[in-house]
Amino acid sequence: MFAPTDFPAESPLAEARAALALSYADLGLAPPAITAVAAGALPDAVRPRLDHVDGMTAALARHAGGPVSVNVQARTRDQGPGLDRLRRLVILAARTDGRPLALGLLSVDLLALPPSVAAEALAEKTPFGTLLADAGLPFLSRPRLFFTLAADAALVRLLGGTEGDALYGRLAHLAFTLPGAERPVARVVEILRP
Repeated sequence: MFAPTDFPAESPLAEARAALALSYADLGLAPPAITAVAAGALPDAVRPRLDHVDGMTAALARHAGGPVSVNVQARTRDQGPGLDRLRRLVILAARTDGRPLALGLLSVDLLALPPSVAAEALAEKTPFGTLLADAGLPFLSRPRLFFTLAADAALVRLLGGTEGDALYGRLAHLAFTLPGAERPVARVVEILRP
């Protein structure tokens, strides 16, 4: 099991709740409650977009039938000795018509990236998974938790739908795949559009 050492050693549900709370705090809002669900309990319409080790961008592109764009809604950069972490709340959208496909709460260790890729991540013009793939960096996005939640006003504003709609998401850890090892690079909470 992949467990990055630089992320909290808490349960996946607590980790997902904490990531959601942190991003909502950046927006000045209280986060919605989430409930863990098993992969087998995910609806057929959402399971292929959540239950995989590809980057979410690739899964959404398959679902949408074309490329995906990123729209950054909020960002924070935490820096200090041995620390350079970019946190951002993004909407991944179909490039053809701009319809939202998913919300992503990304926390990426910029020090784990090659400098040119870190600069591209900071430019915020390309979805993170696409950025890694375009740079030829082998990676996987390993799901740690699947969950459900009810759409609140913030999610409706960002993704569409109606308050109270049942939404589904996941907590995943992204890692570079090296011969015989995985090197952690990011944590992401992803919530699909209704």
